Amino acid sequence: MMIKDAVTEYLKHLKTLGRAYYTIKGVRSALADFKRFLETEKVYSIEELSGEIMEEYQEELAFRLSSRGRLLSLGTQSQILSWVMGFTLFLKEKDYLLHDPGKRIKRPRTPKRLPRTILNNDEVKKLLQAPDTHTNDGYRNRIVLEILYDTGIRRSELAGIKLQELDLDAGYITVHGKGSKDRVVPICDRVCSLVKNYIIGIRPNLLKGDKDDGYLLLNRWGHRMEPNAVWAIVKQSVERARLKRNISTHSLRHTCATHMLRNGAPVRHLQEMLGHESLESTQVYTHVTINDLKEVHKKYHPLETMKDSSQPPR
Repeated sequence: MMIKDAVTEYLKHLKTLGRAYYTIKGVRSALADFKRFLETEKVYSIEELSGEIMEEYQEELAFRLSSRGRLLSLGTQSQILSWVMGFTLFLKEKDYLLHDPGKRIKRPRTPKRLPRTILNNDEVKKLLQAPDTHTNDGYRNRIVLEILYDTGIRRSELAGIKLQELDLDAGYITVHGKGSKDRVVPICDRVCSLVKNYIIGIRPNLLKGDKDDGYLLLNRWGHRMEPNAVWAIVKQSVERARLKRNISTHSLRHTCATHMLRNGAPVRHLQEMLGHESLESTQVYTHVTINDLKEVHKKYHPLETMKDSSQPPR
């Protein structure tokens, strides 16, 4: 089988499994790059794939420069290799290959980075109050900010919420997460009340014509709001609030998680709420709270300020 035909079949397979649009888009791009590399090596059929070829591709990635003239980050390399390894595993599971050549790849381990921007309570308050709620768009924007901070969901998850996925009396939202995995996320009573007001009094004004696809958030044309539009609302609100920090939709996710941990939320419960497959992804927030504790210890513990008059033995 030719590699280009195998790639086409694999992409169809991912669609059949219901993989997310952006996941398939990323896989398609990675495999197109992988195919170009193989062509330079005169490899055109899947039978010619080998562990040595895979290692050569990983080495080529490690020394590749981005459009800005920098080496690809470990995270980018790891993601590309993960998509390629998924392809070779598919070939093995379909019995197109006797062995999976992707097993020779050892993905680079990327250190878990601490969230860059965590808002304090005063900044959260200013941000939430930034939209002009006397206008339809402003009230909708307030809903965007409130839900992002209250639930910690991703912008793509927020954009995909439909009305039937809201249980505002019980205080829950059904969210479609990464890998088409659904989860139920709690939403506080105050935000539920705001959302009810929006659905009854504001959303009908945003509809255009008789067509209603049922999405909670609508844009100026009465259609589903795209994730990038959610990002733009946050950026616009940050500017209106005059917050001199680089705050994005993910900043509100980080802030939600950190504030809940500070107030004693169990990490396991937070993992479920954020939709993390691995507890390791959630535990990055514990490092933030540990740093907070270190600052408190340094400020208030008497030993931190006590001068040591003792002399070492001679």
